[in-house]
Amino acid sequence: MNKTFFHLLPLCLMAALLVGGCGATKQDEQAQGPVAKASGQESGQLVYEGEITSVSERAKSISIVVGKGEAAKVMMVKFDDKTKGMNSVAKGRMAKVFYEMRGAADAFATEVQLKLAKLPEGLTEIKTAELAQIIKDQAKLMVYDSRPKTRYDQAHLPGAISLPLPKLEEQQAAALPKDKNTPLVFYCGGITCPLSPAAAAIAKKLGYTNIRVYNEGEPEWTKSLLPTYSSNDFILNGNVVVIDLRPSHKALAGRIKGAYSVPYESLENKLGDVARNAPLVLYGDREVIDAAKELRQDGFSSVTLVQGGYEGWVKAKGAIEKGPIFATEIKWVRKLGKGEVSIADFRKAVSGEDKDAIVVDARTKEEVAELGIFKNAINIPLDEIPARMNELPKDKKIYVHCSTGARADMAYNELVNAGFNTKFLLLNIQDAECDCEIIRP
Repeated sequence: MNKTFFHLLPLCLMAALLVGGCGATKQDEQAQGPVAKASGQESGQLVYEGEITSVSERAKSISIVVGKGEAAKVMMVKFDDKTKGMNSVAKGRMAKVFYEMRGAADAFATEVQLKLAKLPEGLTEIKTAELAQIIKDQAKLMVYDSRPKTRYDQAHLPGAISLPLPKLEEQQAAALPKDKNTPLVFYCGGITCPLSPAAAAIAKKLGYTNIRVYNEGEPEWTKSLLPTYSSNDFILNGNVVVIDLRPSHKALAGRIKGAYSVPYESLENKLGDVARNAPLVLYGDREVIDAAKELRQDGFSSVTLVQGGYEGWVKAKGAIEKGPIFATEIKWVRKLGKGEVSIADFRKAVSGEDKDAIVVDARTKEEVAELGIFKNAINIPLDEIPARMNELPKDKKIYVHCSTGARADMAYNELVNAGFNTKFLLLNIQDAECDCEIIRP
């Protein structure tokens, strides 16, 4: 791999990571909320209504899911400096995108309005800083995660209890404390997620008197670099990298089954070649909170902790192992999501080994001119794809990439909607595993 090239990328990629992340997958908590609506007209304006799945500042484009069930499609809308409401747009948020057609087939957003979840009448919101302080002070408080359990298992607030909205609807007061004066806080997937307000409304109807909604939810908590935790089942059975930050002699005496021993002082050196979208689960001594913050700042998108650390794991009768540690090099292979291409298949296409695949680089011309392009790839910037589809054959596989995966996912949806056999690379191309020959300008 051309290391010099990839050392130039982090600064260029940071803006894309901040606005679009590495991917665009529909949050499953929204599956229990309002269904996205297809495009239509509102007060004479064209509008898409649904969930924002990706935002690219470089390509000035938004992707939004519209339609129901199997008929749902991901639509791409462009925006510019005059588009209203872009300061609050983020992946995973429900929104209305008002747009107009410019030219033959280009939809341009004139305004984006978030579909903010409304608090039940008479209830108040708790903000991130206040909730963090209350949890730190270990005050008497019951925190409930209203999202589906799969989301809770991956990452939840300290001490939170999984109580998906359907479970509360079914069990009613049996799922809540007997003392109806107990302070309750409900949260879910952020300011547009309707699950926690709905749960709070049920609790109010049942007669609970001390209820608040953490409307900013898990996304803002994580953005604030506050610790989140994974469930023990997810740690043991999920596709994760478990890291023991304690001194080596402690790990030899006993560690979580499958954990890598990486003492805190050597953490930076050990993770250099690990994909930034790898889910990392940490445990250790006092330094574990600092380690989580540092890794998030270094670009790792999913960093969680073990509740109670190693002692908590043992107390919960989690599986452990002792003795020599044979795995010293951290390895993680992503389980591909819908529409993703594997690194192996992508390499075959870039090298020319796979003659039936074409690689499309969806970055801007300026990025390609500055940083180079993969061998055997063609550059069609995301915003040019609708007008240049005729350049691509429908009898071949199309693999799309950009710098982090956000724009590639958007291009993938455009091409799939047009009937192409397409996959996209969901990877930050500065990662060491993306080792493909580059042609310099």
